[in-house]
Amino acid sequence: MRILTWNINGVRATKAPLKQVLDSLDADIVCLQETKVTRDQLDEASAIVEGYSSYFSFSKARSGYSGVATYCKDGATPIKAEEGLTGLLVNQKEGDIIGCYGDQTMFTEDELRSLDKEGRAVITQHTIRDTNGKERLLAVINVYCPRADPEKEERKDFKLRFYRLLQTRAQALLQAGSHVIVLGDVNTSHRPIDHCDPDDVEYFSENPGRKWLDQFLYDPHQSGDTLISQSNHSINPNHQSDAASDQLNTSLDSSIQAENASEKVPGGYFVDTFRFFHPTQRSAFTCWCTVTGARQTNYGTRIDYILSNKDLLSQFTDCTIMPEVEGSDHCPVRGELACTIVTASKCPALCSKYMPEFAGKQQKLSVFFTKVKKGETGEEKSSQDSAFSSQSSDGQSDICSQQSSSQPWENCSSESEGSDVLTKQGQGQSRISMKRTASDPVVGRSVKKQKTEQVKTVKQGTLMSFFGKKTKTETVDRRIANSSDFSQENSEVDVKKDVVVSNQPISSSNTTVDDSKEKESKDAENDKNTAETKPKQNQAAFWKTVLKGPPPPPPCKGHKEPCVLRTVKKQGPNFGKQFYVCARPQGHSSNHEARCDHFQWVSRGKDKL
Repeated sequence: MRILTWNINGVRATKAPLKQVLDSLDADIVCLQETKVTRDQLDEASAIVEGYSSYFSFSKARSGYSGVATYCKDGATPIKAEEGLTGLLVNQKEGDIIGCYGDQTMFTEDELRSLDKEGRAVITQHTIRDTNGKERLLAVINVYCPRADPEKEERKDFKLRFYRLLQTRAQALLQAGSHVIVLGDVNTSHRPIDHCDPDDVEYFSENPGRKWLDQFLYDPHQSGDTLISQSNHSINPNHQSDAASDQLNTSLDSSIQAENASEKVPGGYFVDTFRFFHPTQRSAFTCWCTVTGARQTNYGTRIDYILSNKDLLSQFTDCTIMPEVEGSDHCPVRGELACTIVTASKCPALCSKYMPEFAGKQQKLSVFFTKVKKGETGEEKSSQDSAFSSQSSDGQSDICSQQSSSQPWENCSSESEGSDVLTKQGQGQSRISMKRTASDPVVGRSVKKQKTEQVKTVKQGTLMSFFGKKTKTETVDRRIANSSDFSQENSEVDVKKDVVVSNQPISSSNTTVDDSKEKESKDAENDKNTAETKPKQNQAAFWKTVLKGPPPPPPCKGHKEPCVLRTVKKQGPNFGKQFYVCARPQGHSSNHEARCDHFQWVSRGKDKL
């Protein structure tokens, strides 16, 4: 069994098709964070992936924010699935609910709804068979923990409360007899070894998020417990060293300590699987800053975890980081277990394939704008068209028969599809104008039809035809079109006159005069263009001397290479100001290949040291 977590930074932003991405990860259960998709934005390509069943949690707070999704292969279909940690988002049948919410009395109902409305957790429950052939339940909690914005104090409290809610639910599931794996983006680096450049090692562990991890996790290496590493036996969840017991008594922060001063905070039942297999590996990071190019120098942090309860740890064979997988500012973390998954007979109700828009129960707006295939409705369309044409022809013949008895001079045949009819008698031409009234529907329709046909006969010119030199034939055609639009009665007469004029023979003397005039006009036009080009060139040269553009970037002090221009986007007195820094990717100060400490403000196009 393989289980994987990855902050994908937008499930719709993958360069390759999602199925190809999932297959390349080679895992039975793929947990994605920061999908950045809401229910109305979820497309079929992301929701329905061949060979997988998917389970989403969407942000109700704002669009394009947060969100998690769990994709399970068809051979790892869960028996149950649930959105959120509180149970307030559950709208399924009782048989599809995982339950086990723990003691939530420390939270208000409004607080619980607030913690769950950002779409940060999805839980799937599976049946696994261990190496001894024993079947147990396994709850996989896919979680995307909040980030503590240093400028927003309320987000710090929100993060700590979310940690506490996560711990409550995970331990409730564990106490109910199920194995539990908590995996995802925890947004906190636990130890100094998990950070590229810790500020102060002495005060590093004073961070409230790290304090929570201290009492939530159990470290067999630090406590001297050799049962796991030596004999690979399972650990008793109630067995803890004195150091671990002291960590359990440590509160999350001052507010939580005041709230729960009279009780001990339970914890220490989960193990960081990566550090269990690689306790001393350095530079093992999972997140980098893409703006500064820190991934090139591996200047990052490890904030993505696979945390297992101690009883299940005996089934783990390895946990690895996959920095070679690109496409996000995070990389995947994959755990391998010796146990196997017993697939369920059908997907739980939370599966995205049961959503009305993907289950065929709800029509999408896009279906009304798709082109209908001829093979699907060709016979129906032809029968409808034939029926409509027969009805229209019968109706028109009836109308014509009625009108012919009352008004014999009006004819409904194809020769009367206009308000004017030109009749030729001998060499002369006479025009018979047939008057029509607004109450004559047939005549009105025939007039509109004739106008439509006349418009269709006139070819529509391109936009470039207005900028080219017009020939006599084009002039005649345009005059024909204009005359037909202006007055339908005089259209044929005007066309004939124009055609007669254009077809008259031109004498040789007139041709010679026209050629000489045309040559003179071309020479004059060329001289004019030449005269106009020189002032334009002079003006361009003048403005280049006045507007020289931005100055070239200065070289950095460390590498003597051109710097890059940056803009301050953080709110404050320097917001909007520009500055120069080294163009190399960010890295540790001891790395000479990384960015140097060059910094230079830019002010009004002049460099200010």
